[in-house]
Amino acid sequence: MTMFKDKSELEHYLRGINPNYDRYAEVLWRNQVTSASQLGDASVSTLLACGIESALHAENIIARSKAVGTGAQEVSIEIRNALQALPDLLRFMRLVLRGQLRPTSSSASTKRLEDYRRAAIEHYYGSHADLSKIRCMVTGEEVDSKQITAGHIYRQGWPTGLLKVMGCRLHDPCNIVLMQKQLEKRFDNWEWTIIPEGSELFRVHVLNPHLLDLRGLEQYISGHAGRGTKWKDIDKTHLHLPPLAHPARRMCGLHAMLAVQEADSKGWFDGEHEAPMVSEASWESPTFDHQLMNKFLSDTSTADKSS
Repeated sequence: MTMFKDKSELEHYLRGINPNYDRYAEVLWRNQVTSASQLGDASVSTLLACGIESALHAENIIARSKAVGTGAQEVSIEIRNALQALPDLLRFMRLVLRGQLRPTSSSASTKRLEDYRRAAIEHYYGSHADLSKIRCMVTGEEVDSKQITAGHIYRQGWPTGLLKVMGCRLHDPCNIVLMQKQLEKRFDNWEWTIIPEGSELFRVHVLNPHLLDLRGLEQYISGHAGRGTKWKDIDKTHLHLPPLAHPARRMCGLHAMLAVQEADSKGWFDGEHEAPMVSEASWESPTFDHQLMNKFLSDTSTADKSS
């Protein structure tokens, strides 16, 4: 069972769920919360009574804590070193690079799209955000909210079993980047990606060199010649993140590793356009489950050999 020896360990755990949740450590510790299982078993109303500021924050804490505390699989809070996950990561990459995870386009009903888009907006910008204008996290432009879509990092249609290992659900806000609609298709096709740098910085990399060489109307992401952001303007810039939250590093790291591999296979890297480096630290997370990863790799290897 994941036990918190003191308030600082609880603070570190909450920060791993969301960098801004560490402020809840004081009130939770005061209410004698000393383990992840207590958080996973709590109700939304209980956490609100403890001092959590919104139902959405409470739901996120409960969901992540349940993922951490699934029976005997509950991951130890001491597992914080990214190098411990590296052997699994390398074995995992050998499997996924055989073609099990491929670029896919978004597919969901209009109502479902709107549901998780609204949840992501509330998660990133708060429940009282002005919804008439939303800032694109990639370009930094404030645009009509109808022009913003919820771009999934881990794609719909990919193996759902891996999501448990990653400590995330498909439509979790941490698996979503709020971006202008014109960006999503090329993100889905791995023409650009997001690489985590440290715990809070995320750098955009345009992998398809053709996008950097566009001229005229096509060079503008918004499609409006003479104004807006060009593809070359976002290359190697950081995401424009709100103060409340950021996407999961491990999800962005997975997308980046796959996208860079795909770009290399297409010959997109040369002397002028070098392949970006993806750090293994992207996989460090309090909700990374080492045992579940081993089981997933074992099951996948068995299925691969029998096919």
